[in-house]
Amino acid sequence: MSEGTEPLVFDDREIEGLRHIRLNNPKKLNVLSSDQQEQIIEAILQARDDTAVRCLAFSGEGRAFCAGNDIVGPSKPLSQYSQHQVKLQIGSGPIGLHKLITTIKDFPKPTVVLMQGFALGAGYDLATSCDIRVATTDCKIGDPRVHRALWAAEGWSYKITRLIPQAHAATMHFRGELLTGLRAREIGLVHRIYNSDTDLLEQSADLLKYLVALPTDSFADAKRLLHINLDRRFADSMGTSCLLYTSPSPRD
Repeated sequence: MSEGTEPLVFDDREIEGLRHIRLNNPKKLNVLSSDQQEQIIEAILQARDDTAVRCLAFSGEGRAFCAGNDIVGPSKPLSQYSQHQVKLQIGSGPIGLHKLITTIKDFPKPTVVLMQGFALGAGYDLATSCDIRVATTDCKIGDPRVHRALWAAEGWSYKITRLIPQAHAATMHFRGELLTGLRAREIGLVHRIYNSDTDLLEQSADLLKYLVALPTDSFADAKRLLHINLDRRFADSMGTSCLLYTSPSPRD
């Protein structure tokens, strides 16, 4: 690991107002254990309640953002688990990934993910739960779990069909297709792309500084309205805007 031995690094030093959560287990391509997922959830909740934090960023150390769940941990090979046990380990809802992606989705401040190398399985779940996705052109993005006869990411059908056209979503998930960062940008899944040798944090500094400078209350209202309207018919959404601004805010 690049900084100490901690698999997660929480940093506020790079940009004022930015909380940076860095996955720091590059030898294992930053796969996420259940314990790490819980630590990230706790860090997100702390950032939510910390008025000094105005934006949340995720990244991974080394040659991958996150290659998925740590299926069996450090001691047992996959062959020692039954198929049912493997499904419980990888299946996101029962083990905690559902809670993690819901916590990210409900975070009222801007969320950004910086992806290089691989963003697979749990890494893909985390990335598609963020507001803004930045990737290298050759980053492999997607959910290959269908090839192991395992269910796809928790909530993927809700999220992905709201991020990209249904035809692309179906191809990705029925076939376990992985997109390059370049292709993901072409279909709208990724907002910015850079060459593979790019320091994503450095190149994204202008974006992060812009997000940090946004009024947090206004952003929270806009994000809440967007999520509400994604779940409603257009006719219903016209009344939602009025209701939002005439109802007490959760922060009041």
